[in-house]
Amino acid sequence: MSTLLWILTGILAYTAAAMWLRNRGYLPDSVRVSGPLTTIHTRRGRAFLDRLSGPKRAWRVVANLGLGGALVAMVGSFVLIVSTGISALAATQPSAVQQPQNFLIIPGVNEFLPLSVAGEIVAGLAIAMVVHEGAHGLLCRVEGIDIESMGLVLFAAIPVGAFVQPDEEATQEVSRGARARMFAAGVTANTLLTIVVFALLFGPVVGAISVAPGYAVGEVNPGSPAAAADIA
Repeated sequence: MSTLLWILTGILAYTAAAMWLRNRGYLPDSVRVSGPLTTIHTRRGRAFLDRLSGPKRAWRVVANLGLGGALVAMVGSFVLIVSTGISALAATQPSAVQQPQNFLIIPGVNEFLPLSVAGEIVAGLAIAMVVHEGAHGLLCRVEGIDIESMGLVLFAAIPVGAFVQPDEEATQEVSRGARARMFAAGVTANTLLTIVVFALLFGPVVGAISVAPGYAVGEVNPGSPAAAADIA
């Protein structure tokens, strides 16, 4: 059985079990199921965001800078998507990158993402989601918008998203600029996180890598003393 078939079977089994638990009333009110999607709602963390939002003027300055960057990124992303689509249509022979399964960020299905790196991918997505949605929640409190709930979105028990649910009436009562800063906060936070990660990667991480002493052996002759010593 192929990896994709195993994954589809697991998704169907999870969906059936989750919907059975929902229909029987075994799930708490904070857990909501809609097919293979499960959302977990909580009101915890709002006090922390209230404390973190103390320097409101500083946060607004950062958010305004991020808002300009988000507009530039939006235009750039649109141009990139259009140019990529044109290139894909013009290509006479599609490459491996353009295969349908390689558009999915699913280890084992995507040819460039083996199952051995599934843990790292999930951890990276979790960090990015927490930072992204945490920034939305932070700017909600900076602009005086109440937060009804926060939580995670699971696809067949795999975290694929997070959310902050602001109060709709409070969102409409604030100024247009406040709403724009709040909506752009996630992109701003992820951009800052990317800058920090690349600074660490090309700074202390690369600096800590050293060349191992000795010679690299790519191949040995069968039956030789080197082969008997497992040098390869």
